[in-house]
Amino acid sequence: MKLAKYSFLSGLLISLVLFILTFFINNDVIQRISGYSGLALIAFTVILSGAMISGDRQRANDSSEDPKEKKQRENAAMACFLAAIPILLLWGYLEYYL
Repeated sequence: MKLAKYSFLSGLLISLVLFILTFFINNDVIQRISGYSGLALIAFTVILSGAMISGDRQRANDSSEDPKEKKQRENAAMACFLAAIPILLLWGYLEYYL
């Protein structure tokens, strides 16, 4: 739970810094940076969670994977997802309101 809180706060901090940079740099550049970094974090979430593999492979991975490693992988996927939320919200704000 501690990792999730820190990852969300780091996503908020990154989006705050990017929002402040919009006053000094062109909005299109910051919009691209926030969009690409948010999508990269979502891609890492999908990869780490194993959402894009078939059921047979997921069943095989569940039976052969150590429970401690599985919990670590799930925590890392959740951390990436929670960090991506504020960054993608900033991207949406820059896309549709500025």
